[in-house]
Amino acid sequence: MSAAAAQGAAPRGAAVGPTARVLAVAIAALVAIGGLAWEAPTATARPLLTGVTNPGTNAPLAFERVRDAGGTMVRIPLYWGATAPDSRPASWDPANPDDPAYEWGRSDDAVANAVAAGLTPILQVDGAPRWAQGCTSPQSLASAVCNPSPDDLRAFGAAAARRYSGAVPGVPAVRFFQGLNEPNLSLFFLPQFDVNGRLLSPFLYRDLINAFYAGVKGARPDALVIAAGLGPNAVPGHTIGPMQFARKMLCLKGGAANPRPTKGDCGGGVHFDIFAIQPYTTGGPSHEGRANDVQLGDLPKLQRLIRAANKAGRIKGAYRWTPLWITEFSWDSRPPDPGGVQMRILKRWVAEALHRAWSAGVKRFLWFSLSDESRDGSEPYSETLESGLYFHGPTPAGGAPKPIVGAFRFPFVAYPRKKGLHFWGRTPDGQRGTVRIQVRRGKGWRTVRKLRSSKAGIFRGRVGIGYGRNKRGSVRAHYRKQASVPFSMRPVRDYYQPPFGKPVG
Repeated sequence: MSAAAAQGAAPRGAAVGPTARVLAVAIAALVAIGGLAWEAPTATARPLLTGVTNPGTNAPLAFERVRDAGGTMVRIPLYWGATAPDSRPASWDPANPDDPAYEWGRSDDAVANAVAAGLTPILQVDGAPRWAQGCTSPQSLASAVCNPSPDDLRAFGAAAARRYSGAVPGVPAVRFFQGLNEPNLSLFFLPQFDVNGRLLSPFLYRDLINAFYAGVKGARPDALVIAAGLGPNAVPGHTIGPMQFARKMLCLKGGAANPRPTKGDCGGGVHFDIFAIQPYTTGGPSHEGRANDVQLGDLPKLQRLIRAANKAGRIKGAYRWTPLWITEFSWDSRPPDPGGVQMRILKRWVAEALHRAWSAGVKRFLWFSLSDESRDGSEPYSETLESGLYFHGPTPAGGAPKPIVGAFRFPFVAYPRKKGLHFWGRTPDGQRGTVRIQVRRGKGWRTVRKLRSSKAGIFRGRVGIGYGRNKRGSVRAHYRKQASVPFSMRPVRDYYQPPFGKPVG
């Protein structure tokens, strides 16, 4: 791997490689299987905004496709190692974005094209220049940053916030900045433990996010800082589970049912505005991990921890109750990955994942990623990424849409229960309007309920009919001449499914 890749200077596909991304989740594949269940949502007015993480190209078409898929946000990597100089200049001002040592061109293009497509950009600082790291990652973990300097990250955060303040001609303003990626995974952050095996990364990252927050907010008080999205699973000796990582970082103790503060003030608290999780599952949308994991089915216990941190004053941010965002989530599809999720099941799982996230209080949900990766045929599918909303095409943004795009754009679920047919959905444009709930009758569709969605496009309710209890038929939502993907009344049981595909012999 090149030195630039080791510094996080290249795009994720080059710097990290699909194998690292796959291993980040698959290394902890054996977890308990959870059951499917209906969760009673909270206030219907709560929005669910969607988007895509790392489109993989700066082509305008890519950002337009994010918008066409119902997305309103896009997470763009801001590669610190590529933006900053290869070596520390003898004399420079790292907090000044106009310093000639900086190169902002790639990020400028991405932000401009995102805004032109009507999207809200999130800039995620990824990687670090070698001179800003306190140690050297081994070749086997060359994509990991190794003990980056809080002072250097503070300066870069200030420079980025000023560059994207809206004051630079031709460069749109950015409000959301995220500090690094998955610091609980050894694939992306080192060291995780000290020489005696004791936890180290939660405390290192606490200093880093505090410094990043100070840099961004000092330059742009109106900006919002997102903590790094945590990876989902605990792997003894390699990866710290997100629940344990968060407890240590936020100075909490106790189990998932009763998190509470430790003594002291946690060094003045931890500074960020939004908590982020990347809850990939090794099963379906309801799948739960072990005690320190946070897979999609574990979101409620993470929310309890965040709420306990808020009550204890551990989080110092813009909100009284810190929002929880999902900044990465997906499954590989079959086709093209022979070990991925069958497309007919994946259409259902996409809608169920969005519903489950909303039910747990998540307000932002970003899919990883827009298009499948290209592959030369020499790598097994289980070590490549086929989790895009679009198939790979002849150009980075030129592939055909997958059938799951409809479920992502217009999510809808319906479950037959004793007291009737329960349903939930979000309109494609996230706006208020009339929605018709329709059931399949023969070759046609019959409307059984008409209702208005909230101003955020959310609708939910119940129809007092026994439709679907025999596990036959399907239900859909209809809105302004658009129909959701039909939701089958035949349930899909949870089963073991690595997010980036099972190995196929």
